Amino acid sequence: MCDCQRTRREVLSGALTGALGAAAVVGLSACGQAEPGDDAGLAHLAPVASLTAVEVAPGLRIHPRSEWGADLPPKSAIAPETVRFLLVHHTASTNAVPDPRQVIRQTYAFHTGPAKRWPDICYHFMIDPAGSVWETRTGSLDGPVVADATGGNQGYAQLVCMIGNFTDQAPTPAAQESLARTLLFLADRYDIDTDPTATTTFVSRGSNKFRSGAVVTTSTISGHRDVTYTACPGDTSYALLPAWRNRVNATRLQRSDRGPVKRAVRRDVHLT
Repeated sequence: MCDCQRTRREVLSGALTGALGAAAVVGLSACGQAEPGDDAGLAHLAPVASLTAVEVAPGLRIHPRSEWGADLPPKSAIAPETVRFLLVHHTASTNAVPDPRQVIRQTYAFHTGPAKRWPDICYHFMIDPAGSVWETRTGSLDGPVVADATGGNQGYAQLVCMIGNFTDQAPTPAAQESLARTLLFLADRYDIDTDPTATTTFVSRGSNKFRSGAVVTTSTISGHRDVTYTACPGDTSYALLPAWRNRVNATRLQRSDRGPVKRAVRRDVHLT
């Protein structure tokens, strides 16, 4: 189960109703994504084709949070994070995504609603099947911020989530390309070792797999299931993790002119 999915208790209690309203819940799948007929409040948003993503690294542009959720602010301040590794997720939702902002906005409604009560979407970045990358947790383009997680947040990670269900099929080539570029950007930014055998060790803040105080060792590029009891990021995606690690590291080694990592400048976010 991924972070945007309802637990059995939430399904039985109907906790989503308070988050979106009864009418909206009818069109909401188990992963907090909108089904056909629920526009997730998209009518006032500019067409996707007219949006301008921010270039953060060579070959990587990211849509800032304002392009999908300027009217959906975080519920509270989000603290900075010390980054030791990167964590890959999937939404476990449909792979047909006419407008990714629909999925992102529904995920926001679920994560900030009474079912989860998180301040914002738990993932720092989300990637749609067309390969577009979206900043989804407030402040993630500015620097490292703490995530949230079903089953507890063991800490020290930046979360990248691919939109879709990759239990039985692989992400699109475009999504995989953007995932590799995003992981490389974050590894550069936070000085993370991308050798395919690299690991990191830290003391857990508490999850359903590693209790608070437990010493955790995991790959510097891990799947969600490595640190939490979950099927995320799907069997097919999880099997691709070694290839993605190799791809990120090979690209890093081949570059001879890395230079400073570009950072988006924003003045509307203040972390405490």
